[in-house]
Amino acid sequence: MTKCSHCGSERFNKDGKAAGKQRYRCKECGKTFGGGVYPAEQKAQALQFYMNNVGIRKIAFFNKVSHPVVLGWIKTAHKNLGLKIERQIRSGNIKPDIIEMDEIYTYVKKNCKEQSYGLLTVGGRAVLLHLK
Repeated sequence: MTKCSHCGSERFNKDGKAAGKQRYRCKECGKTFGGGVYPAEQKAQALQFYMNNVGIRKIAFFNKVSHPVVLGWIKTAHKNLGLKIERQIRSGNIKPDIIEMDEIYTYVKKNCKEQSYGLLTVGGRAVLLHLK
């Protein structure tokens, strides 16, 4: 059964078609939404491609969706990850001021000819990175 993508309500009416796909209007919040639901595996694969530096348009091509859909998946994943990190910080499970850097930090530091700075933000807190 389809649910409103905004409020989760199951009370809605058909509201025309767009690009051949059925649209609905929610009776609870009044917003419209599409019936096109993509499997979680497809979204996860697209995010995996994104994390491995595959371009947005290539990801869209591989998944047979439009690039704005892929961008929406990435933005949603970013928002959800931020909320998850924030909850873990509040519960005391992680401490954001302890940073573990990988080989990218070593590469940048080794090849850096002059001083440079970077800013790392987690859960509203910021840490200034200084490379000498």
